[in-house]
Amino acid sequence: MRRLILAPLLVSTLAMAEAAPPLDQSADLEAQALSLADAIAFARKNSPRLRAARAAIERARGEEQAAFAPFLPEVGLLSQSGVTSDNQGPGATGPTGFILTGTPGTHAYTQTELQLQWTLYDFGRRAGRKNQAAARERIAELQFARAQQTVEFDVTAAYVNILLARASLVVQEDAIRQAEATLKDARAQLKGGVADPSDVLRAEVQLSESRDAAVNAREAELVAIAQLNNVMGRDSALPLRVLDLDLPPPERLPSLAESLQVAAAHRPERGFAMQAVVAAQEGVATAKAEFLPRFLVRASTGRVDGTNVLPGWQAGAGLHLEIPLYTGGRLSGDLHSAEAGVAAAVAEQQVILDAISLEVNRAFQSVVAAGQRIDLSRPAVAHALENLRLMRVKYGNGDATPTDIVDAETALTRSRQRLNSAVYTYLVALARLDYAVGREQRPRGSP
Repeated sequence: MRRLILAPLLVSTLAMAEAAPPLDQSADLEAQALSLADAIAFARKNSPRLRAARAAIERARGEEQAAFAPFLPEVGLLSQSGVTSDNQGPGATGPTGFILTGTPGTHAYTQTELQLQWTLYDFGRRAGRKNQAAARERIAELQFARAQQTVEFDVTAAYVNILLARASLVVQEDAIRQAEATLKDARAQLKGGVADPSDVLRAEVQLSESRDAAVNAREAELVAIAQLNNVMGRDSALPLRVLDLDLPPPERLPSLAESLQVAAAHRPERGFAMQAVVAAQEGVATAKAEFLPRFLVRASTGRVDGTNVLPGWQAGAGLHLEIPLYTGGRLSGDLHSAEAGVAAAVAEQQVILDAISLEVNRAFQSVVAAGQRIDLSRPAVAHALENLRLMRVKYGNGDATPTDIVDAETALTRSRQRLNSAVYTYLVALARLDYAVGREQRPRGSP
């Protein structure tokens, strides 16, 4: 792999780069130069976005467990004590009966009872809720997978932005040195009566612009470092050092059709859009089941003691049938809402699929365009270098002015910055294509 160095004067290629040492997780990141692979690994462990996504999975699992509970019997312990007048029955009615009175008089009672309730059949109420919860758990898992891909891409983009800002700063610092030398020479020639005042003014403007661009590059680097810290789960104000990247070797770029096929197979959103439809359909099944009867068994056993009541052990069991006769339109409203939810989920599924197609298309075109920009920028840098060399020869022979030198230096600086932008935009475009088709980030150009 050949390293592309965006040096002050030209783009050169160096020998094979040594592999970066693995990140020592026990040491402070400030003391090490962080590779892109290490940055992604750190973010996977420490990103608060991923912690939230993991918690969402656990919440969905808890909801699924709660949805399964109605399939099992419910067992509870009831204890009641009290006093009632002669003309009022003692105690509250239990699931299988009530306390019988004995001799007339004030009733004093104490009852302890073990109760059981078990739904035998409910025409799909429990199954619908259980299936809904299972679909939501799968959605949470797929959302976590996409969140992980998002964090990986954000780390890659922020990492490359640091390198772009750093390379831009190198170019601008060299431009400042050249502008200072040109301004010094222009002033000397003006003092000697050879140059025109406009040459000095033009050189001063060029120096000011170069310094301004350097300030912008420093700001961009600091902001990119803060952004990388943020997506990695660190305080954005902490210092951070990163390693340079090599320009990756040429690789076969899949066609747009192939990229769309990969996205159809790997994008998690496609899966959770389908699961959202499943969850909505199960909601309709549950809403329809609410109109139908429910069969359940209730049983209890315990003991009652007291005054003017029949004491002793109690036991009972019964088969119950519950039928909703009138609910004021609540069940019809729930069914209408559930059916609308299915329609919305189906429409949202199409929205998601269309968005995936658009993202893949845009990412693919970005890779193609960035590669073309590199091919155009490389000869432009070489031409700008040769133009500056020739202009300096003419200047030495007295056939050019300081303004001509300034214009040639400006053209070279712009050509270098164009190449910087093309190279690092290409790296981000490759990462974005991986992200768009749903693949894990492959740190290209890692040293």
